[in-house]
Amino acid sequence: MIKGIAYDMDGTLTRPAIDFGDIRQRLGISDRSKPIFETILAMPAPAGERALRILEETEIAAAQKAEPNPGLDEMVKFLSAHSIKMAIYTRNSQKALELTISRLGLNGCFAPLITRNHNLKLKPEPDMILHILDFWHLRPEEVLVVGDYEFDIMAGKAAKCRTIFINHFPEKSAPEQTDFVITRLDEIIEIVKELNAT
Repeated sequence: MIKGIAYDMDGTLTRPAIDFGDIRQRLGISDRSKPIFETILAMPAPAGERALRILEETEIAAAQKAEPNPGLDEMVKFLSAHSIKMAIYTRNSQKALELTISRLGLNGCFAPLITRNHNLKLKPEPDMILHILDFWHLRPEEVLVVGDYEFDIMAGKAAKCRTIFINHFPEKSAPEQTDFVITRLDEIIEIVKELNAT
């Protein structure tokens, strides 16, 4: 039985709004082999503080104009009606996440809300997902992990959960480890019905 679903935020619950290529350019980060936040942490103090401020300002700006991905309301209503827990894990700041949730009118629908401010290892490591499992007292097989980027799928699989990839670019293939591929969030309703009927 699926009893909980953990979601990435940007590009998963919301339409993609952050141009990470633009952030890298603004911060002078040419090495794309390492995530932006970890690159910022490795910078010397003055440059790192400035870079983190720019990153957070970009996240806040995106949160203030966040738009739901298609099918969000239908999915939330179905899962809530069936007492299926929902959580969010994101590399964003806590403030950006809370602003997004408020703008989408989803206060109280998701718990826990896990961000980089929790001092957990960030995805693709499984720590955020494992924290959610512990919070809910659920086993990996009882939880689905949803995201729009390879790191989301890697984190979910490392936590031994089944994964759902929301594909905004059908011409591109989903990560190999993905269990289910969707283009709208309300497609999760049928996945849950199917899994909970077996």
